[in-house]
Amino acid sequence: MPELPELQALAEGLTSALAGRVVEGARVHQPATLKTADPPLEALVGRRVAGVRRRGKILIVEHEDGPALVIHLMQAGRLGLAAAGAGRPGRTAALDLDVGGGETLRLRELSTHRRASAHLLDAAGLAAHRPLARLGPEPIGLGADGWRAALGGPGALLHTALRDGRRVAGIGRAYASDIMWAARLAPFGRAGDLGDDELARLARAADAVLTQALERARERITTDLPNREARLTAVHGHHGEPCLRCGTLLERVSFAEYELVYCPACQTGGRRYRDRRLSRLLRE
Repeated sequence: MPELPELQALAEGLTSALAGRVVEGARVHQPATLKTADPPLEALVGRRVAGVRRRGKILIVEHEDGPALVIHLMQAGRLGLAAAGAGRPGRTAALDLDVGGGETLRLRELSTHRRASAHLLDAAGLAAHRPLARLGPEPIGLGADGWRAALGGPGALLHTALRDGRRVAGIGRAYASDIMWAARLAPFGRAGDLGDDELARLARAADAVLTQALERARERITTDLPNREARLTAVHGHHGEPCLRCGTLLERVSFAEYELVYCPACQTGGRRYRDRRLSRLLRE
Protein backbone atom coordinates (compact mmCIF):
# COMPACT_ATOMS: atom_id res chain seq x y z
CA MET A 1 0.00 0.00 0.00
CA PRO A 2 1.36 3.47 -0.82
CA GLU A 3 2.21 5.41 2.33
CA LEU A 4 3.15 8.96 3.27
CA PRO A 5 6.53 9.16 1.47
CA GLU A 6 5.30 7.77 -1.85
CA LEU A 7 2.07 9.76 -1.82
CA GLN A 8 3.76 13.02 -0.83
CA ALA A 9 6.30 12.65 -3.64
CA LEU A 10 3.46 11.93 -6.09
CA ALA A 11 1.43 14.94 -4.90
CA GLU A 12 4.42 17.23 -5.38
CA GLY A 13 5.21 15.84 -8.83
CA LEU A 14 1.62 16.03 -10.02
CA THR A 15 1.25 19.59 -8.76
CA SER A 16 4.30 20.64 -10.78
CA ALA A 17 2.92 18.93 -13.87
CA LEU A 18 -0.78 19.83 -13.58
CA ALA A 19 -1.10 23.25 -11.96
CA GLY A 20 -2.77 25.58 -14.42
CA ARG A 21 -3.97 22.91 -16.83
CA VAL A 22 -7.62 22.83 -17.85
CA VAL A 23 -9.65 19.63 -17.60
CA GLU A 24 -10.85 18.80 -21.11
CA GLY A 25 -12.72 15.58 -20.40
CA ALA A 26 -13.79 13.34 -17.54
CA ARG A 27 -14.83 9.68 -17.59
CA VAL A 28 -15.62 6.95 -15.08
CA HIS A 29 -14.68 3.44 -16.22
CA GLN A 30 -15.52 1.63 -12.97
CA PRO A 31 -18.80 3.09 -11.65
CA ALA A 32 -18.25 1.70 -8.15
CA THR A 33 -15.08 3.79 -7.77
CA LEU A 34 -16.87 7.16 -7.78
CA LYS A 35 -18.82 7.36 -4.53
CA THR A 36 -20.62 10.67 -5.17
CA ALA A 37 -23.19 11.65 -7.81
CA ASP A 38 -23.71 15.38 -7.20
CA PRO A 39 -21.88 17.18 -8.66
CA PRO A 40 -21.15 14.78 -11.52
CA LEU A 41 -17.57 14.19 -12.57
CA GLU A 42 -18.28 16.12 -15.77
CA ALA A 43 -18.54 19.28 -13.62
CA LEU A 44 -14.74 19.39 -13.70
CA VAL A 45 -14.61 19.90 -17.48
CA GLY A 46 -13.41 23.42 -18.24
CA ARG A 47 -11.97 23.95 -14.77
CA ARG A 48 -8.31 24.65 -14.13
CA VAL A 49 -6.31 22.33 -11.87
CA ALA A 50 -4.89 24.18 -8.87
CA GLY A 51 -2.71 21.34 -7.59
CA VAL A 52 -2.61 18.03 -5.76
CA ARG A 53 -2.11 17.71 -2.02
CA ARG A 54 -1.84 14.82 0.39
CA ARG A 55 -3.45 14.36 3.80
CA GLY A 56 -2.56 11.11 5.50
CA LYS A 57 -2.89 8.49 2.76
CA ILE A 58 -5.52 10.47 0.84
CA LEU A 59 -4.83 12.54 -2.29
CA ILE A 60 -6.86 15.65 -3.11
CA VAL A 61 -6.91 17.04 -6.66
CA GLU A 62 -7.97 20.68 -6.25
CA HIS A 63 -9.49 22.89 -8.93
CA GLU A 64 -9.80 26.66 -9.14
CA ASP A 65 -13.32 27.75 -8.18
CA GLY A 66 -14.57 24.20 -8.33
CA PRO A 67 -14.99 20.93 -6.45
CA ALA A 68 -12.08 18.78 -5.31
CA LEU A 69 -11.53 15.17 -6.32
CA VAL A 70 -10.66 13.19 -3.18
CA ILE A 71 -8.90 9.89 -3.92
CA HIS A 72 -8.19 7.09 -1.47
CA LEU A 73 -5.98 4.55 -3.23
CA MET A 74 -6.19 1.86 -0.56
CA GLN A 75 -3.85 -1.07 -1.25
CA ALA A 76 -4.12 -1.51 -5.00
CA GLY A 77 -5.06 1.92 -6.35
CA ARG A 78 -2.56 3.84 -8.47
CA LEU A 79 -2.71 7.41 -9.77
CA GLY A 80 -0.62 9.06 -12.44
CA LEU A 81 -0.35 10.75 -15.80
CA ALA A 82 -0.79 8.51 -18.83
CA ALA A 83 -0.78 9.11 -22.56
CA ALA A 84 -4.28 9.88 -23.78
CA GLY A 85 -4.93 7.12 -26.29
CA ALA A 86 -7.80 6.39 -28.60
CA GLY A 87 -10.02 3.43 -27.89
CA ARG A 88 -10.92 1.62 -24.74
CA PRO A 89 -8.44 1.83 -21.83
CA GLY A 90 -7.12 -1.25 -20.05
CA ARG A 91 -9.25 -3.13 -17.55
CA THR A 92 -7.40 -1.55 -14.61
CA ALA A 93 -8.58 1.98 -15.54
CA ALA A 94 -11.14 3.33 -13.08
CA LEU A 95 -11.37 7.07 -13.74
CA ASP A 96 -9.83 9.55 -16.21
CA LEU A 97 -9.37 13.31 -16.33
CA ASP A 98 -8.06 14.60 -19.66
CA VAL A 99 -5.68 17.44 -18.85
CA GLY A 100 -4.43 18.49 -22.28
CA GLY A 101 -1.07 17.99 -23.88
CA GLY A 102 -2.05 14.48 -24.91
CA GLU A 103 -2.15 13.34 -21.26
CA THR A 104 -4.73 11.91 -18.91
CA LEU A 105 -4.72 11.80 -15.13
CA ARG A 106 -5.75 8.19 -14.58
CA LEU A 107 -6.83 6.37 -11.45
CA ARG A 108 -6.15 2.63 -11.83
CA GLU A 109 -7.13 -0.32 -9.68
CA LEU A 110 -4.72 -3.26 -9.77
CA SER A 111 -6.99 -5.56 -7.76
CA THR A 112 -10.35 -7.08 -8.60
CA HIS A 113 -11.59 -6.12 -5.12
CA ARG A 114 -12.13 -2.49 -6.21
CA ARG A 115 -11.34 -0.85 -2.89
CA ALA A 116 -9.99 2.44 -4.26
CA SER A 117 -12.49 5.29 -4.08
CA ALA A 118 -13.04 8.79 -5.40
CA HIS A 119 -15.34 11.53 -4.08
CA LEU A 120 -16.10 14.81 -5.88
CA LEU A 121 -16.77 17.34 -3.12
CA ASP A 122 -17.45 21.05 -2.84
CA ALA A 123 -15.93 23.07 0.01
CA ALA A 124 -18.62 22.10 2.51
CA GLY A 125 -18.46 18.43 1.53
CA LEU A 126 -14.68 18.47 1.79
CA ALA A 127 -14.80 19.92 5.29
CA ALA A 128 -17.33 17.29 6.37
CA HIS A 129 -15.68 14.31 4.64
CA ARG A 130 -15.23 11.83 7.49
CA PRO A 131 -12.10 10.05 6.22
CA LEU A 132 -10.37 13.44 6.20
CA ALA A 133 -12.00 14.98 9.26
CA ARG A 134 -11.08 12.01 11.47
CA LEU A 135 -7.40 11.97 10.59
CA GLY A 136 -4.85 12.56 13.31
CA PRO A 137 -1.79 14.80 12.99
CA GLU A 138 0.95 14.27 10.43
CA PRO A 139 3.89 12.34 11.94
CA ILE A 140 6.95 14.24 10.65
CA GLY A 141 7.95 16.85 13.22
CA LEU A 142 5.29 15.75 15.67
CA GLY A 143 7.71 15.59 18.61
CA ALA A 144 7.52 13.53 21.79
CA ASP A 145 4.62 15.54 23.26
CA GLY A 146 2.64 15.20 20.04
CA TRP A 147 3.20 11.47 20.01
CA ARG A 148 2.13 11.23 23.65
CA ALA A 149 -1.15 12.95 22.80
CA ALA A 150 -1.68 10.88 19.66
CA LEU A 151 -1.05 7.53 21.35
CA GLY A 152 -2.99 8.23 24.53
CA GLY A 153 -6.45 6.92 25.23
CA PRO A 154 -7.57 3.27 25.05
CA GLY A 155 -4.59 0.96 25.12
CA ALA A 156 -3.85 -0.22 21.59
CA LEU A 157 -0.81 -2.26 20.67
CA LEU A 158 1.97 -0.05 19.30
CA HIS A 159 2.07 -1.60 15.83
CA THR A 160 -1.70 -1.11 15.55
CA ALA A 161 -1.66 2.45 16.87
CA LEU A 162 1.03 3.58 14.43
CA ARG A 163 -1.15 2.47 11.49
CA ASP A 164 -4.35 3.99 12.89
CA GLY A 165 -4.89 7.14 10.84
CA ARG A 166 -7.17 8.56 13.53
CA ARG A 167 -4.17 8.70 15.86
CA VAL A 168 -1.48 9.75 13.40
CA ALA A 169 -1.87 10.08 9.62
CA GLY A 170 -0.01 8.48 6.77
CA ILE A 171 1.86 5.52 8.27
CA GLY A 172 1.21 1.99 7.02
CA ARG A 173 2.64 -1.46 7.54
CA ALA A 174 6.05 -0.92 5.97
CA TYR A 175 7.12 2.25 7.73
CA ALA A 176 5.51 1.29 11.04
CA SER A 177 7.81 -1.73 11.22
CA ASP A 178 10.87 0.34 10.33
CA ILE A 179 9.99 3.09 12.81
CA MET A 180 9.58 0.61 15.66
CA TRP A 181 12.89 -1.04 14.76
CA ALA A 182 14.71 2.30 14.56
CA ALA A 183 13.25 3.30 17.96
CA ARG A 184 14.01 -0.14 19.50
CA LEU A 185 10.37 -0.52 20.53
CA ALA A 186 8.41 -3.75 20.93
CA PRO A 187 5.56 -3.97 18.39
CA PHE A 188 3.21 -5.63 20.88
CA GLY A 189 3.85 -3.16 23.67
CA ARG A 190 0.99 -0.89 24.73
CA ALA A 191 1.16 2.44 22.91
CA GLY A 192 -0.22 4.38 25.87
CA ASP A 193 2.40 2.96 28.23
CA LEU A 194 5.44 4.47 26.50
CA GLY A 195 7.66 6.49 28.82
CA ASP A 196 9.37 9.79 28.11
CA ASP A 197 12.55 8.22 26.73
CA GLU A 198 10.59 5.81 24.55
CA LEU A 199 8.43 8.61 23.16
CA ALA A 200 11.52 10.66 22.38
CA ARG A 201 13.04 7.69 20.55
CA LEU A 202 9.79 7.17 18.67
CA ALA A 203 9.65 10.82 17.57
CA ARG A 204 13.26 10.77 16.35
CA ALA A 205 12.79 7.45 14.58
CA ALA A 206 9.61 8.54 12.81
CA ASP A 207 11.24 11.75 11.60
CA ALA A 208 14.33 9.92 10.35
CA VAL A 209 12.60 6.98 8.69
CA LEU A 210 9.89 9.01 6.96
CA THR A 211 12.14 11.90 5.91
CA GLN A 212 14.73 9.57 4.39
CA ALA A 213 12.00 7.57 2.66
CA LEU A 214 10.49 10.77 1.26
CA GLU A 215 13.85 11.85 -0.14
CA ARG A 216 14.24 8.49 -1.86
CA ALA A 217 10.64 8.58 -3.13
CA ARG A 218 11.21 12.00 -4.72
CA GLU A 219 14.02 10.49 -6.79
CA ARG A 220 11.80 7.88 -8.45
CA ILE A 221 8.20 9.14 -8.22
CA THR A 222 7.11 12.26 -10.07
CA THR A 223 3.89 12.01 -12.08
CA ASP A 224 2.99 8.33 -11.74
CA LEU A 225 2.80 5.91 -8.85
CA PRO A 226 4.55 2.64 -9.79
CA ASN A 227 2.74 -0.67 -9.46
CA ARG A 228 5.37 -1.74 -6.92
CA GLU A 229 6.63 0.61 -4.22
CA ALA A 230 10.29 -0.57 -4.48
CA ARG A 231 11.02 0.76 -1.02
CA LEU A 232 14.39 0.56 0.70
CA THR A 233 13.55 -0.69 4.19
CA ALA A 234 15.50 -1.88 7.23
CA VAL A 235 13.19 -4.67 8.42
CA HIS A 236 9.95 -4.67 6.42
CA GLY A 237 10.16 -7.49 3.88
CA HIS A 238 13.42 -8.82 5.33
CA HIS A 239 12.24 -11.71 7.52
CA GLY A 240 15.02 -14.23 8.07
CA GLU A 241 17.81 -11.80 7.22
CA PRO A 242 20.34 -10.44 9.76
CA CYS A 243 19.38 -7.29 11.64
CA LEU A 244 21.37 -4.37 10.26
CA ARG A 245 22.16 -3.22 13.78
CA CYS A 246 23.00 -6.39 15.75
CA GLY A 247 23.07 -9.27 13.25
CA THR A 248 20.26 -11.28 14.90
CA LEU A 249 17.96 -12.94 12.39
CA LEU A 250 14.76 -10.95 11.95
CA GLU A 251 11.52 -12.63 13.02
CA ARG A 252 7.96 -12.09 11.83
CA VAL A 253 4.34 -12.36 12.87
CA SER A 254 2.06 -13.26 9.97
CA PHE A 255 -1.46 -11.87 9.66
CA ALA A 256 -4.10 -12.49 7.00
CA GLU A 257 -2.81 -9.95 4.47
CA TYR A 258 0.57 -8.83 5.77
CA GLU A 259 3.43 -9.64 8.10
CA LEU A 260 5.13 -7.72 10.88
CA VAL A 261 8.92 -8.03 10.97
CA TYR A 262 11.03 -7.22 14.03
CA CYS A 263 14.37 -7.91 15.69
CA PRO A 264 14.00 -9.93 18.91
CA ALA A 265 17.36 -8.76 20.25
CA CYS A 266 16.86 -5.03 19.58
CA GLN A 267 13.14 -4.70 20.24
CA THR A 268 11.71 -7.39 22.51
CA GLY A 269 14.54 -8.33 24.90
CA GLY A 270 14.99 -11.69 23.18
CA ARG A 271 11.33 -12.62 23.18
CA ARG A 272 9.99 -14.15 19.99
CA TYR A 273 6.33 -13.59 19.26
CA ARG A 274 4.13 -16.48 18.26
CA ASP A 275 3.41 -16.48 14.54
CA ARG A 276 -0.36 -16.05 14.36
CA ARG A 277 -0.83 -17.81 11.02
CA LEU A 278 1.27 -20.85 11.97
CA SER A 279 -0.36 -21.09 15.40
CA ARG A 280 -3.79 -21.16 13.81
CA LEU A 281 -2.80 -23.97 11.47
CA LEU A 282 -1.38 -25.99 14.33
CA ARG A 283 -4.60 -25.61 16.35
CA GLU A 284 -6.67 -26.82 13.43
